[in-house]
Amino acid sequence: MLAFGPRGLRARGKVKSRRFFPPFCSVLGQCGIASVYIGDQASLERELCLADGLPHVLVNLVNEDQDDLELYKIPTDLLRNITAAFNSHEIAGIIRDKKKTNLFFSENHISVPGRNLDERTDVFSNARFGTNAGAFIVDNLQELDEERYNTQFIDTTVPFKDSVYFTCIRLMCIGTHLMRIYIRARDVREQNPSVHSKDTPKDPELLDYLHEELVAPRLEAFRALSYRIGHLLGPGFYAHDVLIENKTGQLFLCETGFKFYDDTYEERMIGVVSNRNFLTNVSDHETYAGYAASVFVTYCAEMGVL
Repeated sequence: MLAFGPRGLRARGKVKSRRFFPPFCSVLGQCGIASVYIGDQASLERELCLADGLPHVLVNLVNEDQDDLELYKIPTDLLRNITAAFNSHEIAGIIRDKKKTNLFFSENHISVPGRNLDERTDVFSNARFGTNAGAFIVDNLQELDEERYNTQFIDTTVPFKDSVYFTCIRLMCIGTHLMRIYIRARDVREQNPSVHSKDTPKDPELLDYLHEELVAPRLEAFRALSYRIGHLLGPGFYAHDVLIENKTGQLFLCETGFKFYDDTYEERMIGVVSNRNFLTNVSDHETYAGYAASVFVTYCAEMGVL
């Protein structure tokens, strides 16, 4: 586990290392795989020399939005001794910029919100960099700030009882493997179409309804999309945010980022979403971490890494 940033193992917004990695590494140990935390390049060089000839898999604890990505650029002479790198420097450079992300996926035939805008199109305007920034809908192209990330607005609204909700589906993945599906929603009366875990109402009836309407009919489509995205990005611990257009049902990937575990969703929903199958359930850090380790080993074996 590489943590080259100034905060060390405290990977902001990506994982709570003290909760996640002990059970994760315990399962690796049961599979005969040693693990070590590395905080600088000299330590990395030493570890590579000590275990000469054995496969080495790096897992970068990098925050693609806030960390200095150059710290995670491994020199060429060391890369030759590394079998695989998760959350790589190259992918971090793509997904930290929403405009670059959109272009990358569009060029590789993954459906994303369009960027060819005209007067007939409502526009979703978001900050180009960072997360949890202010977002809004613009209906007049003359008012657009070209420095922001502007795309076609995908209408994901779903009515329920006396309210209407913007919706978003989060796919938690390791490489090509879909691990967990989270439903997120936000009341349109908040006048913010950007949907996060912290915005989702703790309403079991609403979440059950959205599960039946949005998730259950599309499980295989989500698995297929996760595979395509993971095949394109390569090894990594990812959170892919997917929009479902409410008239056509088409899936659009709106954002992706490195994420080991969505602790915000767990803390908010663990007592609310608990009666479904494991794929759409919510479990605690330790349970999920052990499961993630088993999927990690399987994925590495499939790649021929282990």
